[in-house]
Amino acid sequence: MTENLTQRLAEHVREAGWSDRAAFLTGEETWTFSQVFAGAAQAAGGYRAAGLQPGDRVLLALPDSMEMVWCLLGAWQAGLVAVPVNVQMGKEDLTRDIATAEPALIVVDPETVGWLNASAPAPTTEAGPLLASEPETRFEGGGDDPALALFTSGTTGPPKLCFFLHRNFEDRIGPRETAGPGTVALSVSRMYFYGGLSASLFTTLGTGQTAVLSRPRATPAAAIELMRRHQVTNLFAQPSFLARLLLEPGHAEVFRRLRHVTSAGEVLSARMREKLVPVLGERLVNGYGATEIGGIAVGRPAAYDSPSAVGPAAEGRPVRVLGADGESVPVGERGELHIRVPFATRGVVRGSDGPDQVTDVWWPTGDLASLDEDAVLHVHGRLDDVEVIGGQNVVPGEIERLLEGHPGVLEAAVSAVRRPAGDTSLRAYVVAAPGNGPGGSADTDALAAELIDLARARLSWYKVPNDVVWLDALPRNGNGKILRRRLRAEGNQYV
Repeated sequence: MTENLTQRLAEHVREAGWSDRAAFLTGEETWTFSQVFAGAAQAAGGYRAAGLQPGDRVLLALPDSMEMVWCLLGAWQAGLVAVPVNVQMGKEDLTRDIATAEPALIVVDPETVGWLNASAPAPTTEAGPLLASEPETRFEGGGDDPALALFTSGTTGPPKLCFFLHRNFEDRIGPRETAGPGTVALSVSRMYFYGGLSASLFTTLGTGQTAVLSRPRATPAAAIELMRRHQVTNLFAQPSFLARLLLEPGHAEVFRRLRHVTSAGEVLSARMREKLVPVLGERLVNGYGATEIGGIAVGRPAAYDSPSAVGPAAEGRPVRVLGADGESVPVGERGELHIRVPFATRGVVRGSDGPDQVTDVWWPTGDLASLDEDAVLHVHGRLDDVEVIGGQNVVPGEIERLLEGHPGVLEAAVSAVRRPAGDTSLRAYVVAAPGNGPGGSADTDALAAELIDLARARLSWYKVPNDVVWLDALPRNGNGKILRRRLRAEGNQYV
């Protein structure tokens, strides 16, 4: 088997007979599979002309685009480690990630991070000069050599780099039940995120589907237009984005055409589930995983009554739920989820530390979970999200699901707040459904009282929020996950 990732993908496409088929759609342009690998060879030649050596890291500060596709594949062809980053980050955060990655070269897009041309802490180039180079015919590296490094989400601390080897992507190449020639896919998640990279790049090259790429981050309105224009059949997005799509004019038309919708990147809340399942039914799939280990479980929400149910563990990946004593808990009881994985990539704080992988291990996910009698996995929240109120452990997810079941609520997050008197109690941060809350027709104070009364009627006293703060949007990172650290840090400004 060919060890180099780009070479393996190119051979797979050639053997499948897809070379002249449409691989990517960008604006009004169509790019064939043969053009994909031709551009990759030019990027590889550009890296070589720039003096990069196998094993060097190249940071890709690029939007989702053909330039990103070519620069990724070209980096792997040249034996380099590609480090895609979120170009929507602020200057301080992006500078921090560059310092962590320690790249030999930064590829920039002047429309998104043009300031890097003048002030980057490493040599920079735009993609154009790389792609104007003589094509490289050689393939360097493969197998146990590193190919990709992705940043963790940073929800529990400073982002770290997770390295992936060429051989880690063997299962990304081949047929899949939901994608293939004739499928047109759009991923709202970007290619600096593992889920977005898989949905846009690996699924396209592995199955022969056609993917839509959008240089600007798609708003709900823009996503509806892209889906309409390109006749999208498969959609990959965070649950919160899917919920917002339902508020857009024209969503019914494009949703009818969808054959498969993957929800991933954050918890599919009860509220979002109630809105999405009646519209999408069995077409909606809920994915659950982590950057460090990949997929954990997948399921169709329409098949389960409980909003905490995700689905059975991924094939070949046993799971167990352990209590505080390290022993497995009985069916239905909660504990920390552990999963047996073929490999796990542990994040490092410096790119020069290189790959830190372990193989065939039981990996602690840090998630609070349970298994039911049918071996369906239920996820109840993060262990590090647990708050202590009145000496009792409180899992915010349980309260959030209850609040999001109220028709006046679009999204909710709950965290502990230290009050002026020195005591600690819960606060609910709520995004109102259209027509409710600030700027809406409903009485804010009355709606807040309804939510607190609902919690009092359904939950133990220590799980009841003391007050409600209305927000236009919950703070999230680029992957869509709620930044609970920011809620906690900023909570006292609302006291």
